[in-house]
Amino acid sequence: MQIAPTLVEVAWQLLGARRFEESARQARRALASNPDNASALACAGMAEWELGHSVAHCIALLQRAVDLAPEVGPHRHNLGTLQASMGDMAGAYASFAAALRIRGDDTLAFYAMAQNHRFTEPEPVIDDMLALYGSGMLSRTALEFLCFGLAKVYADMGNRARAMHFCIEANWLADRPYDRMRERRRVQALLDIARAHRLPLTTQPVDGPAPVFIVGMPRSGTTLAEAILARHPAVLALGESPLMGQVEHELTGGDSSRLTSLDAGQLSARAQQAMRTMASGATGATRVVVDKTPDNAFRIGLIAALFPNARIIHMRRHPLDCGLSNLFTRFTAGQGFAFRQVDLGERIRQTADVMAAWKASVPLPMLDLSYESLVADPEAQSRRLIDFVGLDWNDACLTPELDQRQIHTASQWQVRQKINTASVGRFVGYREWLSAMIEAMGGEAWVESETQDQLRAG
Repeated sequence: MQIAPTLVEVAWQLLGARRFEESARQARRALASNPDNASALACAGMAEWELGHSVAHCIALLQRAVDLAPEVGPHRHNLGTLQASMGDMAGAYASFAAALRIRGDDTLAFYAMAQNHRFTEPEPVIDDMLALYGSGMLSRTALEFLCFGLAKVYADMGNRARAMHFCIEANWLADRPYDRMRERRRVQALLDIARAHRLPLTTQPVDGPAPVFIVGMPRSGTTLAEAILARHPAVLALGESPLMGQVEHELTGGDSSRLTSLDAGQLSARAQQAMRTMASGATGATRVVVDKTPDNAFRIGLIAALFPNARIIHMRRHPLDCGLSNLFTRFTAGQGFAFRQVDLGERIRQTADVMAAWKASVPLPMLDLSYESLVADPEAQSRRLIDFVGLDWNDACLTPELDQRQIHTASQWQVRQKINTASVGRFVGYREWLSAMIEAMGGEAWVESETQDQLRAG
C-alpha cells in the first residue's frame, strides 16, 4: 500500500521543483495545525526567502527550526545559506560547520561553506572531505557538490592543478542539459534581425521609474555593478529577474524571428504590465529601477521596443577570466552552457557578437563597463555609472559591500567584500587547461581582439 506524502513532504518536494509559492503555502498549512513543526518552519523559511520575503523574517523561521530540532543538519545548513545571503559570513560558516559536525557526509553544507569562506591554509574539514571523496559511497549529486567545493578550496590555497582536477570532475558530474543547436539558431536569428535593422516599432515610454538593464555574461561583474547602483537612495534594484524572459516567451513563443512582427498595441500593453511588476517595490524616492539579468543581452531588441527610455549597462570582463569563473561556479538552475568548455567559449563569443550587433542597431543608450577598470578605479567608474543612469552622485555608492539586500546569486561572497583586484588575471595560472574554451571563442586572436576592444570601450 502506498502511503500519501504529508503536507510537509509535499512542501519540500515543491521547493525542490522551484515552485516556491506553492511550497510556502503547503508549509504554512502544516504550521497552522502544528506551529512547532521544525521541518515545516525550515521549508517555509527557504520558500519565502526564494520569494523575496524579508531575510530577517526567514532567518527567524530557520533559527526556530534549529532550536526545535538541533540535531537536524539540513536545517543548520539552510540557516547558513540565508545568513550568507545577507552578508553574515561568520554566522554562515558556523552554521555550515555545525551541519557537518552533525552529519559528516553533508557535502552540500561543505560546498556552501567553501563558497562563503576563503581557505588560506589546510583545515581538518578538507581532510575529512578528501576521505569522503575517496570512499566511493557518495551519490552523483553529493559528489558534484563535494568536487565544486574542493575546487574552490584548492583555488583559494593556490594549488591550481588540484583545483582544476576537481573543477573538471565537478562540471562532468553536473552535466546540465543544453541544446547548443537551438541556441545557435536563436542567436543567428537575433543577429540577422539586428544587422538588417528589422526591429519592432517602439512604444511610448510608460509611466514609472526609468528602467535600467545590466547585461553581459554570468560572472562578468553584473552583481557588483548592481550593488553600486543599489546603494543609491533613488534606485530600486531587482536582482536577477525572470520577467523579461517571461515577456519574451509570451510575445514570441520562443521564436526569435517573431520579434519583427510584434504589434505596437500588444507591446504597449505588455510594457505597462511589466513596469507595474518592476516598480511594485518602489517608493516616492525611486527614480531608477534596475534589472540585473545577464541573459537579457539576448533581449535588447525586445527591451528597446517595450521601453524606449531604457538604458543598458553592458558588463565586460576579460573572456578567459570570465570563462574560468563560470567553470568554477555551480549554477543552481539554467546556464547549461557553463559546464562544458566548448559550450562556454561559444556562449562568450555569442554574447559579444549579439551585443555588438545591438549597439549598431538599437536606439538605446548603452554603457560598456569594464570589470577590470571598475575594480582598478572604483570611484571614477562608479561615478561614470551613476551619471549614465541619470542620477546625482551619492558617496554611499563607493561601499557596495554594505548593501543590505539579500543576494541569491553565486556572487554573494564576492559582493560582500570591498572592491578589489584579486580576480583580475586569474586565468593566467590556469591557461594550460583552457584550450578547448579558447578555441570555441575563436582562438587566441579573438581573445586578444576582444580584450583590446574592452579596454578601449572602458
